[in-house]
Amino acid sequence: MRSKQAAKMAQKLGDLIRQHRTLHYTQSTFAKMIGVSRSTVQKLEQGDVVKSDILFEALVVLNLQGSLLDEINELAADVGGYNARQRKRNSPQEINDDF
Repeated sequence: MRSKQAAKMAQKLGDLIRQHRTLHYTQSTFAKMIGVSRSTVQKLEQGDVVKSDILFEALVVLNLQGSLLDEINELAADVGGYNARQRKRNSPQEINDDF
């Protein structure tokens, strides 16, 4: 059973993939490009459970890798999480070099 947040993110990513895929490819053509069946593409676009490597390959083929981070950030904001695009900055440390 998936959490509400996971289901929401899967649906958003599925919608995003569908929107971009329909601009250039049919489901059958896209399925061949990422090495899966057309029914797997349908599942992916509906937000159903698919293997993560299929999701990642679909995002790479459509050049949507950055969108994954955007979706994670939006979901994290909904549940009070962190921003995956932020880098943790270390404050400069003073080094005692008096020997």
